[in-house]
Amino acid sequence: MKNVIWLAMNNLKVTLGKKKSIISYFVLPVLFILIPVILYGNAGNGSVKIGVIDKDKSTLSSDFAKAIEKQDSLKVTNINIENPKGDIAAGKVDCVITIPQGFEESVYNNSLRKPEILSLKGESSTAWINNYSNIYLRNLLDIWKASKGDKQVFNKMYDGLENSLSFKSTAVQDTSRGKGMTSQSIGFIIMFMMIGASSFTEIILKEKKNRTYFRICSAPVSSKIYIFSNVISSFVIVAIQSLITLLAMTKLFKIQTYVPFWQMYIILLCFGFVAIGLGLLLVAFSKDSTQSNVLMNLIITPTCMLSGCFWPIDFMPETARKIADFLPQRWAIAAIEKLQANSGFSSIYLHLLIILGFAFTFFIVAAYRFSRDENIKNFV
Repeated sequence: MKNVIWLAMNNLKVTLGKKKSIISYFVLPVLFILIPVILYGNAGNGSVKIGVIDKDKSTLSSDFAKAIEKQDSLKVTNINIENPKGDIAAGKVDCVITIPQGFEESVYNNSLRKPEILSLKGESSTAWINNYSNIYLRNLLDIWKASKGDKQVFNKMYDGLENSLSFKSTAVQDTSRGKGMTSQSIGFIIMFMMIGASSFTEIILKEKKNRTYFRICSAPVSSKIYIFSNVISSFVIVAIQSLITLLAMTKLFKIQTYVPFWQMYIILLCFGFVAIGLGLLLVAFSKDSTQSNVLMNLIITPTCMLSGCFWPIDFMPETARKIADFLPQRWAIAAIEKLQANSGFSSIYLHLLIILGFAFTFFIVAAYRFSRDENIKNFV
């Protein structure tokens, strides 16, 4: 144990003794949090700009679109029907509601086809629209059930729907901006954790290059002790990095996360093991430093993009969303989002177990690879 602590302390001394390391590990993650702060800060508190695409062109779908337009907090805007995602990405509208073909018939069949709500900011920013839509559509189904399948009776009852329903507008706190900033900020923190942990393994790469690793493994210090000390020093860096960036989010930038500080910190610490395991995995399968850097660039950035670190996963195609379920970053962000939805900490146990499962797998594969490495002397 004494050798483990000594090696870990030496790694920390070598790493933290460089200004470049301090900037990359602790300063850059804080600066990148400014990106979601600026993006969501410019969003404003005015009306929600919304686009409506009516594919059904029926009476019920047309009335539903008109009901949305009457809401004071919504501003219906003309959009490019062929490319609604482009208008959202360009900031022309905040979200788009698509009324599917067969909407009216689905009401009559008592199998409602719900309109699709698409937003770059995710479900948190469209919660009010979604709730209003659910209330309106639920009333349609209730009227159809009350008419017992008679369209004439339904039409008479439906004609009085507008007069029988009234909504009282009350100002409420907008939580979408804080939740959106939190999710995107956590995404950037996760990316820097992965980059930092992978960069920290440069110590192993350098010691392989100058044959120090080979000499250490030939001494009473085994390769397991050497790797374990590297994991400890890496985890210390990750823990400090997570703490500083979370403090910057909540104290410096005043981001309302709607999640207790300690719960977010535990999630990031669990993900820290994934970042460290991935870093060791890259070293274990690299023949030289250049290959390690290439693998890091090919794995970290694309997987962060697919898992929703840079933008809400709801904005991505269905295929990409299914791929995201196999990425550890997605489970970390999903855990934060679940806590933001007022779920208890016990509700994310599965998320944490899956994250730790990824980490355990990475460690096992890396350990096996290190034990079978026969090219130590040829490392350049």
